[in-house]
Amino acid sequence: MNPTEQSWSLTALSPEIAVTCHEAPPISDPALERGIEAIWQETLQKHPGLYNGRVFCLSGLAETALTGFWCEYRWVLAQMRSAELGARLKLRSLAVTALLICPDGVVLGRRNPSSLYLPGFWQGVPAGSVEARTGDETIDLRAQLLKELEEEVGLSDGVSVSGPFLACEHDTTHIVDIGFAIHAGQDFAAIKAAWRARANDEYDALECHPWHEIAPLTSRVLPTTRALLERLAP
Repeated sequence: MNPTEQSWSLTALSPEIAVTCHEAPPISDPALERGIEAIWQETLQKHPGLYNGRVFCLSGLAETALTGFWCEYRWVLAQMRSAELGARLKLRSLAVTALLICPDGVVLGRRNPSSLYLPGFWQGVPAGSVEARTGDETIDLRAQLLKELEEEVGLSDGVSVSGPFLACEHDTTHIVDIGFAIHAGQDFAAIKAAWRARANDEYDALECHPWHEIAPLTSRVLPTTRALLERLAP
């Protein structure tokens, strides 16, 4: 089914949510490890620059608390690519996303057709997995979101973050998006110029829509973005 037509699982969150980390469960089954590695090697043939970093996966989700562990990205990739491995791994990888709101309206991005996850679909920007970027166990969701904003949109200042407001879990991959709002002082022309000059290739197009034009768009955006639009509409 088209992901824009799905109703993913929603959980309201407190803006003061706490995030705690525990040790990852081991993979003790050699057959499971072989399956993960086979998918990883196959994917590397098409995407040789792919990096097997550490991503955060949930073991518990509640309004005021998130609990989880760090695991290898190739585990998450295997779950996305294989229903059989996913049924055994049962990972709920964590991601952050937002509605980028500027004086002209809400900015949406179209995921690059070459993306590993949901290529070609429109969503709020930015969006990305919660990764271990500094080598420690600290989990700062807002810092992660701002880093994604800089990498994917080219903005590094003149913005403020509010939220989180909700968690939205993909019914198939079980990726859990944590939804925020980012308010930018720049107009859309300046945002688009920054994106063209400094951003990576996560999105191949950006659009901006005033709030009064948002309602017809909800059928073409991913469920997390749809939920944020409904939650944050003035």
